[in-house]
Formats: sequence, structure tokens, C-alpha cells
Amino acid sequence: MIKKIGLIGLGYIGTTILNAVSEEANENLTIQAVYDIDNVKMKDVAEKHPSIRLMQHVTDFQDCDIVVECAVQQVVAEVFDEIIKSGKHFVPMSIGAFISLPGLFSKYQKLAEIKKKNIMLPSGAIGGFDCVETIKLVGIKSAKLQTRKPNRAFRNNSYIESNNIKLNEHSPVVIFKGNAKLAATYFPRSINVAARLALSTLGPEKTLVEIIADPSISKNIHAIEIESEVGKYTFLFENNPSPTNPKTSWLAALSAIYAIRSI
Repeated sequence: MIKKIGLIGLGYIGTTILNAVSEEANENLTIQAVYDIDNVKMKDVAEKHPSIRLMQHVTDFQDCDIVVECAVQQVVAEVFDEIIKSGKHFVPMSIGAFISLPGLFSKYQKLAEIKKKNIMLPSGAIGGFDCVETIKLVGIKSAKLQTRKPNRAFRNNSYIESNNIKLNEHSPVVIFKGNAKLAATYFPRSINVAARLALSTLGPEKTLVEIIADPSISKNIHAIEIESEVGKYTFLFENNPSPTNPKTSWLAALSAIYAIRSI
């Protein structure tokens, strides 16, 4: 049976998914419909892929089996209720929405397990979740994430500007220390990994996050430390950024494709 995908957002990740599914010889998946607020991107899809339907709004996915969100956190909130009601599979890339938007975290946590299984949380720019789920059988004492990205990934960020944080062109600057909920709120486009880790460990308020702007690096680096009675675990991920968006790791787009295929 062919699974029909509704794709929301045609930035780097959305376009990567569109091209991967369209170009591969996969008889099980097809792009059914797409949506983006940018009419130029929509027109480009219409010209290159005339068989793909252009969605009229973000919840115009009735003819799709899988909905993939690659836009912004607010879109996750806009489509969530309709997703749950329709019973469709949902692959959200803006995972930060689940811990930063009022009410959405509570809705997600209260879902029956059978419905929660339809929400496929991509691993994004990090991994090791098989180990994390195993550790949780005993319990997790602490979970910490340190994210280090080049300065360009944080340019025009409103939190940095409003707090008058100066990025240094010669040495690293700690631009945030706090919990995952605040990190996802202040850095909605560049720290979805914090939300992904929080949802798998201690939750948005107890998962600790440190963000560093480092002019000496070209990769997006995520270091995770987890302590449990089972042991202490450290994961390090050094990701190349996507070719067109320095805020996003290339691995994040690939994780979305993997999540879709696993359905």
C-alpha cells in the first residue's frame, strides 16, 4: 500500500525530503501534497512536480496518510488537533513546539499510547535514543546538552539581541544556560535537539542546556551527558550544517527521511 505524504514547509529539510522521495524508486511512499507560505516555492513545485497537489492551508491534508512538518513551531500547534482526530502519522521537525508552546506539552503527554505512537519524533541532529530508553528502565538522574555552533547560526536571533549579547569573532561565547523549555523558546529554529532530548529523558524543565557560539568551528556540535544508577553516558555529535541553512544540521534532514521510511 502506498503511503501518501503531506509536506508542510519547503525550506532545506522539506526540499530534501521532497527530492529524496520523488527521486528514489520507492513503491511505498509518494509526495501527495505540499504547503508553504512562500508562493514562489509553491510555484516551483507545481512546475517541477505537476502531479503533487498544492495545499490551500496547513490542515489541507485529508488525502494524506503521513503529515511531515518542516516549518516553524506554531505550525505544529495548528495541525496537532486535526492530526490526532484523523489518526494520521505525524513527523514533526519543529519538536521544540512540544515543550515551549503553552498547552501542547500537556496534550502530548496525555495522549493514549496508541495515539502517541503515530507521532514519530525524528532523532534530528542527535542520537543514542536506544540507550536512553534502556537507561529509563532504571531511571535517569540528570540529562545535559551542550550545543556549540558557529556564530552565523545565531545571527539575527531576538534573544541575543534583546539581551545585548555580543558574539566574539575570536573566542567562544556562552549565549544561553538554562533548561530545555527556555532553550526551545528562545532558539526555536536552532535547538530542536534540546526538545528531543527532554522528551526522552527528564522533561523540559529538568533537562539542562548550554548553548555556545564558537567562531572557530564550522560544524554543529552537540554533547550529551546522562547520569543514572546504571552508569554515566556521554554522546558527541559533530554534524556538518546543511548546505543552505547553518542553523540546521544535514543529519536532521536525513533523520526525517528515516522516520518517514520507518512508517
